[in-house]
Amino acid sequence: MNRLTKLFVCLLLCAAPAVAQGPKVSATGPSMDVSLGYEYFNLALQPERANLNGIDTTFTIDFRPRWGVQADFAYARAADVNSTTHHADTLTYMGGPVFFITRGSRLTTFAHVIGGGARITGILISPKGVTKGYINEPAVAFGGGAEYQLSQRWAVRGSADYVRASFLTSPTSFGGLSNFRAVASIVYQFGSNRR
Repeated sequence: MNRLTKLFVCLLLCAAPAVAQGPKVSATGPSMDVSLGYEYFNLALQPERANLNGIDTTFTIDFRPRWGVQADFAYARAADVNSTTHHADTLTYMGGPVFFITRGSRLTTFAHVIGGGARITGILISPKGVTKGYINEPAVAFGGGAEYQLSQRWAVRGSADYVRASFLTSPTSFGGLSNFRAVASIVYQFGSNRR
């Protein structure tokens, strides 16, 4: 009986370090990504709309499998708008919720509503001539897009948005503009992967 007790104690002492060698559970957290890409912005200047080209960067945190938040910063510019020597540009800074409509192993579709501000520089053509100016007012964008997974960390994303912003309607007043933008970007993902 004494040998059996010694064997049992020895097995218990040896088993404790063996249990400690098991795999560790990694921490879970939100999935995050950052994207950088090309932006096409169709600005509703008068009398002709202006086609602007620029850069867009987005930071997204997915805190639930279907929901996340997004911050979007973009700049676009065009030269010689409305057959003048003046340029037009937009600087948008917006953020808001994003809803993931579908999430497959490769393809994800989403919709978002983001708000913030837009600084728009452009021209106003009136009977008195050309007035150049800028305005920095609230703006909102809503739309959606799709993202295709290239590897564990890299993806490509395309999106399209209706953007409501303001610009000069006369030399002394401003009003709302109905604009359109499209973005194509490369995405780097870090943090936990909820896919």
